[in-house]
Amino acid sequence: MVSWSDETSEDSVLNISSSCDGIIKLPATMHDPNFNGTDADVNVLCEHGEPAERFVAFEGMHTGRRFLGCAKKLVLTCLVISGLYTLFIVEGINCGVVQWIDFEWPDSMEKALAKLWDMYEEIKSARTNDNLESSFAIHNLTEKKKKLQKNYDSLYADSCQRKRRRRRKENYDSLYADVNSLLDAQQQRGVELNNQKEQKEYVDVKIVELETVVGNLKAELSKREEEKKKMLQNYETLKNLTCAQANVIRNLKFNHLKEKERLTEERLKL
Repeated sequence: MVSWSDETSEDSVLNISSSCDGIIKLPATMHDPNFNGTDADVNVLCEHGEPAERFVAFEGMHTGRRFLGCAKKLVLTCLVISGLYTLFIVEGINCGVVQWIDFEWPDSMEKALAKLWDMYEEIKSARTNDNLESSFAIHNLTEKKKKLQKNYDSLYADSCQRKRRRRRKENYDSLYADVNSLLDAQQQRGVELNNQKEQKEYVDVKIVELETVVGNLKAELSKREEEKKKMLQNYETLKNLTCAQANVIRNLKFNHLKEKERLTEERLKL
């Protein structure tokens, strides 16, 4: 009920308290330069005994109505427990709407406002759904890109491996042909070479060439091991990116559900 103090006193004030039925929660508001701050003509006090502040409602069927409300601000404190859980603590109690200045709108206008706000909420919900669908589409495209990149890397690695094998086979065939040519020449001559030193040097040169080929093969094998390590590192990086994207999508789903619950609660209040 509204309680009025004695207006005959010199410092008379208008003290308005909420009824026993409960506190009227402050609706969403919009800025009006002609109606804001505390009331200078009539001093209206809220439940806290503090001057009420002037507001203009911007929510549902009350949109555009002026009212006096509690000016006490809520303090939101965020506590992180063990780095895993977040606890929000609201300090202070706002006693809500103290007094409506404007009368209720006609039924036709209230219905029109309610319809407009329903349309707004539907559009907002549809936009949220579109954002989620876009996120899912981007995730699917990213996964397809990863698969294509993986197939390309595999094909490229196979191609490089075939080239290395072909090159090693060509070197081996060339060396094998040189050795056979040397043996055939010895058999065809049928006599020992007069200059044993030249023959030994020739064989030594071939042995050195063979050792060079073997060294090159070892170097290629070592290089291949390094490439394999890099591929494993790239795989770990891609796996971490996939986990990060999964967390983003999970957070988007959670925010969407939370937003949907908030919209449902607001509709029920309307």
